[in-house]
Amino acid sequence: MDASSINVSLADLLIPLAKTIDMMSPALAEHHLGVAYFALRIAESLGLPEEESRTLVIAGMLHDIGAFSLDERLDILDFEYREPDNHCSTGYEILRRFEPFSDAAGIIRFHHVRWDDGKGSQRDGVTVPLASHIIHLADRLSVLVPKNIRALSRVPSVCKKIRERRVAWFHPELTDAVLAFAHRDNIWMDVISRSVERPLAACLKKSRRVATQDELLQFGELVCQLIDFRSPFTATHTSGLAAVAEALGQRLEFEEAEQKLLRLAAHLHDLGKLAVPLEILEKPDRFTDDEWNTMRSHVYYTFHALAPLPELDLLTSWSALHQERLDGSGYPFGYTADLLPLGARVLAVADVFVGITEDRPYRKGMPEPEARAVLADMVANRKLDPDVVRVLFDEFDTLNTIRARAQETAREAFAAFRKRLAYPARST
Repeated sequence: MDASSINVSLADLLIPLAKTIDMMSPALAEHHLGVAYFALRIAESLGLPEEESRTLVIAGMLHDIGAFSLDERLDILDFEYREPDNHCSTGYEILRRFEPFSDAAGIIRFHHVRWDDGKGSQRDGVTVPLASHIIHLADRLSVLVPKNIRALSRVPSVCKKIRERRVAWFHPELTDAVLAFAHRDNIWMDVISRSVERPLAACLKKSRRVATQDELLQFGELVCQLIDFRSPFTATHTSGLAAVAEALGQRLEFEEAEQKLLRLAAHLHDLGKLAVPLEILEKPDRFTDDEWNTMRSHVYYTFHALAPLPELDLLTSWSALHQERLDGSGYPFGYTADLLPLGARVLAVADVFVGITEDRPYRKGMPEPEARAVLADMVANRKLDPDVVRVLFDEFDTLNTIRARAQETAREAFAAFRKRLAYPARST
């Protein structure tokens, strides 16, 4: 793979992102894909243009990204779930500044507004898009349909529930659109058998356009916010890592395109943490064995999300191998030095460096002498690449300043993000 030319579209990255978010619990399995699929079928039943259908699919795939904790995600699966809609506003705030997803953000903002005999056409003086009501209905359909082979027998009762809530909960035209395709077993079987990925991919790829490098970097920053903004425990980690990794790449004479790829790989390196419950991420105490195994699984989930895209092979090898160690003691693959590319080694060093020098809500970062000792010990024990650590040691103060500045910028963005959502202030 040429670092200067990655032949991938943002659409290619959506399905892996949605599936990773839903790996947090078996109860959530492919919920985002199910909602996107039902939204697509409703759009087809209504005869909506292809572009509107694609935007609905994007919104369906990302509709609950603002629900950060497992408890909140499970609460949303209650069919009777109602406001507050904090996760809708959170998802909107994360997505709206990224132009390719800005239309989907406007849909997500109101996707739990009930029709309420027409009153749901407005919310706080803002017009609620019809698309938001489509996602709301698709979401509740996905919640109602069990994911097992016997669920086909439940379709009449599902339709009965939807029909009973016509006008009160759901836009009447949209309810009728669902009832119009209810006789088609294949639609329900697609969801029951978890076979929705192909039609969704086909919808997205009708307008497939290769993403520019800047768009990929912006997408990486979006994922960075999805990961880090879940908690003040992690609010600035990825931003600091990306800045340090790119600076190390420059000093190691990576080409400019490779330096940018390092930044993107850093932004995506903890993608799998979207599958780790917030309750574990925020635990300041020692993990139990089960919690530790859940936490370390995030690296595999990063690999699992990116590996199906051969265009991203180099990026994947850098992102998903950052917890591997030269002596084979790392995870998830236990690779030894001969299998670890330089980009992965750079990310491994940057990740340790940022992790021990950054402040966390429950402890201060290490001063330079202690941080140097930790890194030197890891080199001596064949955990980290000695050449990369040597470069870091040569410019320790400069790289630490780069880290601190990047994290201060991220901290300010996090504070502004929470202020926009009127969340209570918390220490970072």
